[in-house]
Amino acid sequence: ATQTPAPVKPAPTPTAAPPAKKPPEKPAVQVRDRTLWFVKVSNDGVIERVKEVRALPVSDSPLADAIGALMTGPSEAAGKKGWSSLIPQGTKLLSATVRGATAYLSFSDQFQFNPYGIEGFAAQLRQVVWTATEFDTVKDVQILIEGRRVDYLGLEGIWIGSPIGRSAL
Repeated sequence: ATQTPAPVKPAPTPTAAPPAKKPPEKPAVQVRDRTLWFVKVSNDGVIERVKEVRALPVSDSPLADAIGALMTGPSEAAGKKGWSSLIPQGTKLLSATVRGATAYLSFSDQFQFNPYGIEGFAAQLRQVVWTATEFDTVKDVQILIEGRRVDYLGLEGIWIGSPIGRSAL
């Protein structure tokens, strides 16, 4: 008896691969330009205020973000122009709140120790006060150290016992 060959099934036609799924697009991070104030020391030792506009991510704490960016220092491009910060290394922003038209900025203890003396203290205060008062709602700044109000910044004695506006610097 002869066996009949099994019927040959046609090969399945290749189907196109399903379209590759695109990873879900991350929403673009919204940014807003903020003005930060740095310093440039001239060859004859004069400290001048210089501003850098930087795009910062939009958040619920724009003042803290701006002061935080200020404390990281100028951008690489601004650094090449000789811009710097006289806020003491290691200083941390502990809190930033606004009540009325006054920003209350609490810094770590390092804020009190500027190696450049009274001119360095004045310059670091200008950087902070001018950056904070770029916000329309802020007219002056109360500097706090570790959450406490202190009367003077450093041994040189720059008064910080009450809110400081731009005109005081």
